[in-house]
Amino acid sequence: MNYRLLLPLILLCSAFPIHAQERWFEIELLLFQRNVDIEDIQEDLASENGAVDTANSIPLFKTQTDKLCVAEPCLHESNPVLINSALFDPNAHGFQLLDASHLQLTPQREKLSRHALFTPVLHLAWRMPVASEREAIPLHIFAGKNLALNMPQARSDKKVKSVDNAAVEIESNQLDQDLVSNIVNEQVVPLTDKWEIDGNVKIYLDHYLFIDSQLLIREEVTQDVAPLQMMQEQGFEIVNSENDVQVIKQTDTEKAIDTKQETVIKEILFDQNRRLRSEEIHYFDHPLMGIILQIRKIE
Repeated sequence: MNYRLLLPLILLCSAFPIHAQERWFEIELLLFQRNVDIEDIQEDLASENGAVDTANSIPLFKTQTDKLCVAEPCLHESNPVLINSALFDPNAHGFQLLDASHLQLTPQREKLSRHALFTPVLHLAWRMPVASEREAIPLHIFAGKNLALNMPQARSDKKVKSVDNAAVEIESNQLDQDLVSNIVNEQVVPLTDKWEIDGNVKIYLDHYLFIDSQLLIREEVTQDVAPLQMMQEQGFEIVNSENDVQVIKQTDTEKAIDTKQETVIKEILFDQNRRLRSEEIHYFDHPLMGIILQIRKIE
């Protein structure tokens, strides 16, 4: 027997089950926000100040290109609700984006858009292989507004850019150069994108289909910079007055200091793991957002 010819055949047969186990599915994802304030929610949002690590996740789509950005980190504008081919990068993961004609949750999105209490923020469908829980890699998704653009640091960065771009005009108008220098040289901590919804979804097979979601939900809230403080003031009190002699003692009085308010970003963790059935429409509920998901077999 020619073992040289037999060896490649054995290797081919041993590799075949691995490829045969790779199953591709169509996945359609619809994210929407509830138009409510965190402060108005009566439920206990216990999962506050969570953290989601997206460093090792696969980016399902990209941010919009910022032509003014010359060095990272840069703040990006919001993506459209419907992800197009320009934002979906198959070279990053090998998945296939499906066009709008394949979206079967469009009626649900349109109904949510017409309702005052809901705002759709992300809708797309794609094809991908689904692996086991151990081998599956989380997908990084984000949606909604970039709240970092509203932070004071971001406004400072814009001011610095405007000064740089108008340097000639500033010089010609002989404006206060010291003021301009202070703006340009101001030390600002670099900001990163702060999307209203941002995190990971992991879809895997373990006899059944599963989705494991960890998403940060961000909202802007106004709060006091510091609790009400009391300032001590010294004064004098007349204890006794007799024969033109006054006995006095030193007293301390408290004076309230007016508090200031600032806008900060509050984060709530959405953390759900769910078993799924293919072809069925699944709904994931949260006081601040919702997910509608359908996974379809590829015949």
